[in-house]
Order: sequence, then C-alpha cells, then structure tokens
Amino acid sequence: MSIRLLTATEFRRLPWQNGRGTTLELVRQDDATGALLWRLSVADVIEPGPFSPLPGIDRVITLIDGEGFDLDFAGSRQSVSLRSFEPLAFSGDWRTTATVVRGPSRDFNVMTARDKVAAKVEVAGAGLAPAELAYVFAAGGGVTVNAGKTTIRAEAGELVECRESGPVRVECDEPGTALAVRLDRIDGEAMPTE
Repeated sequence: MSIRLLTATEFRRLPWQNGRGTTLELVRQDDATGALLWRLSVADVIEPGPFSPLPGIDRVITLIDGEGFDLDFAGSRQSVSLRSFEPLAFSGDWRTTATVVRGPSRDFNVMTARDKVAAKVEVAGAGLAPAELAYVFAAGGGVTVNAGKTTIRAEAGELVECRESGPVRVECDEPGTALAVRLDRIDGEAMPTE
C-alpha cells in the first residue's frame, strides 16, 4: 500500500473535445485497450456552451472557485445550479450545456467508465474510509494526509493518491476546501497499480 503526492509537474493541459476550452488533467488511468477507466481534472468555465459528449462515462462535477453556472441536461433531468463544494453526478451520455455563467468559475471533475469503476466524491472531513484507491484534492488551501506512518502535505491545486487499506486522516488548513474521491472497481477486476 502507498500514498504519494501529485503536483503540477505531473499534470497535463488538454483541449476539450468541443474545442471551446482546456482541462488540466490531474490523473488518468486507462484499461489494457486504452479506454478510460477514470480521470480527475480541473476546468475553467468562462462562458456558456455545450459540454463534450462522453458516452459510457459517469461524471461528478464540483464547483471549487467562482460564482458558478447552471447545467441544462436537455430533459434528461432538471437543470441544476452548481453550488460551491456540492458534488453533482450526471451521465456523460446526456446532452449537457453550461448556461447562466455568473462569472469565471473553476470546477473539479471525476470521470469513470460506467459498469467498471464507481466514484464517490465528497468534501474531505477528518478521515477517509479505507479504500483500494482514493484521492484528496487540495482545492482551496493546504491539506495534510496521514496514512499509517506516512504523512504528506499538499498545497492548493495538488493531489494526494492513497492506496491504503487502513484509516487515512485528512487535516485541512481551511475546513471545506478539499475534496475526497473514492474509486471502487465494480466489474470484478483488480484496481491497476499505476
């Protein structure tokens, strides 16, 4: 089991499929065929527009900075106003559009392959339940993550990966400014080691 820090030197800036912006990819894992298993990323939304279609992908989006925007799902579900640090799950199959952009905003995204990996995203509290794989994203301030005898400090914008079977403690400099992501395989396969 292990715990490690991921910083800007390991992140990649990628264009959106629709060509209307970019995403900072924090971590990505593909399966043996090269298909996405999961991805964590951060994107800036500065104007209304469509989200890239992602068939077969489940998404969780969380507003981490700015006044936010509304999401319209073209009748697949009721429109939603994103609220700061309130994760929202939806299907990448749905035709999704950012509307009523109230100002430049930044969001944290978790994408998982449907029927292969399930994601649970929540505001990081005092601890994480043991998980085969979890991440802690320092969205708005520093975070200290303790697992066993290992302690790692992450500054704003950095990510801690936890592959730990025991309890993990999370201490935020400012409460409510970090996100915890738990990833679980649901297809019976083992979680990749890298």
